[in-house]
Amino acid sequence: MRELRRETPACERDIDTMLRAIVARINLVRSPGARIQLSMFPTPPLEYFIRCAADAKCKAHLGAIAHTLLRITPRRSPATLRNGGWIFTRFMLAGFAVYHALERLGVEAFEAYPYLAFSLWKSGAEPLPPKSARRAALARRRKIIVRLGKEAGIEVPSPATLDEADAAALTLTAIAASSAKRGALALEGACSGRFLLPLRPEDFDAAGALTGRSRA
Repeated sequence: MRELRRETPACERDIDTMLRAIVARINLVRSPGARIQLSMFPTPPLEYFIRCAADAKCKAHLGAIAHTLLRITPRRSPATLRNGGWIFTRFMLAGFAVYHALERLGVEAFEAYPYLAFSLWKSGAEPLPPKSARRAALARRRKIIVRLGKEAGIEVPSPATLDEADAAALTLTAIAASSAKRGALALEGACSGRFLLPLRPEDFDAAGALTGRSRA
């Protein structure tokens, strides 16, 4: 596993910046039909979460959760956000809680992006419908997972839901990238966590030209 660090924090989350740069470098050596379309909802830096927790309109229980999970001590200030504290959605809070639980268990945790994993490991111009396509999206993801399972020598049950497909893709691509002939990049932000990016050999070599890394 290779590690890429960025020392100078950016105005946006530095991991997002690194991902965009790596995908752009990979696309330079891919054929036009096989290039990756990277779509991400940008994750705000920690300072934004602090502002949400301190906003006068942030609900008390969300401020308490911010204090417990993010070690933020909210100090009430005049309303500064149009929908004070709106960023504290349920799925984000659940994610923060899981990270803290894993840390207490001594487990090394990384972020990952299922759609990007599928995009990196699908074949060439093979379509990858958005999740909004539901049935077509699941059918295509099942085919990719079956192929990844065969490459890894693992019999994988057919996922029943898109969430199960996401979990299978993250697991199988991590296994494939960790094998002797492949590599993975561990991106670590200055203050925004860690991201695991499993790559095919050719993509790893392309990213290595940007990061200064080479495949062992």
